Amino acid sequence: MEDETNIGQRIYDLRVERDVQQGELAEAVHLHQSVLNRIEKGTRPARDIALYFGVSADELLGMPPRQTDDLRLTPIERHLLEKFRFLDRRGQSMVRHTIENEYDFLLDEQAAEREQQKRDA
Repeated sequence: MEDETNIGQRIYDLRVERDVQQGELAEAVHLHQSVLNRIEKGTRPARDIALYFGVSADELLGMPPRQTDDLRLTPIERHLLEKFRFLDRRGQSMVRHTIENEYDFLLDEQAAEREQQKRDA
């Protein structure tokens, strides 16, 4: 496992790459900015940072990726997924049905718009 300095550097790099200010990240993960600064410098262990960026702890630690889909969830998507997993079979079935219906409706709407554009052209 890599030391905290490398983890802190990865946190810093993620912040810069995603244009997140240190104070913004600190507030989002409920840390004082000075604590986050020490994490980035490697003088304090990293906590809850991977969750904020939507990366796995393995990725934050620089470990090779596991064989998973390359799907990055936003915080709201992660929150909804946690709620979905808590539902029983009936509840999950209802959610899946609603999503499929809404998705199909959107696709039909887009197809109709394309057809109208062809007719207008």
